[in-house]
Amino acid sequence: MPSLFLQGLLFVAAIQSPAPAAAPVATSPAADELSAEVQRAVTAYNARDLKYYESVLDPKSVYIAEDGAVISGRERVLRTFGRIFSAEPPRRIEIAELSVDRRGDTGWATFRWTLTAGTDVRQGVTSVLYVRADGGWRPMLIQNTLRAHAMRPAAAVSPVPVPSPR
Repeated sequence: MPSLFLQGLLFVAAIQSPAPAAAPVATSPAADELSAEVQRAVTAYNARDLKYYESVLDPKSVYIAEDGAVISGRERVLRTFGRIFSAEPPRRIEIAELSVDRRGDTGWATFRWTLTAGTDVRQGVTSVLYVRADGGWRPMLIQNTLRAHAMRPAAAVSPVPVPSPR
């Protein structure tokens, strides 16, 4: 059930202890495994390799597109990727600022991306929540956000008048 899954995510987020401020990107073999898994996913995306995603997605995987659409379930996510991979011109993604971490059999990755399709270029950020199962890391939640969705800097926001206390 997606709602139970999301509640579980909130619970995990609530009990996490703060990470060290200057932690390196890949500090453990598991982090290296996650970095390698992200690179495999990027390579598969650029090669339009749907078989890769068929092999790694869990039946309960969720994909959140940059427009906010929520696609729940392996088969629906695969259909979405099938449409993406058959689109012309082909899409190509490049990533930067990859950061990975894990706790036990749960791991996550965040990275910035640039997506190019012909002359169309978009940039954004992705977060992926992984669960280790069946001998590998399975993406359970993939969330994309366009950089254009960022909030305006605080200085650009008009201050709200606050009544003075009496």
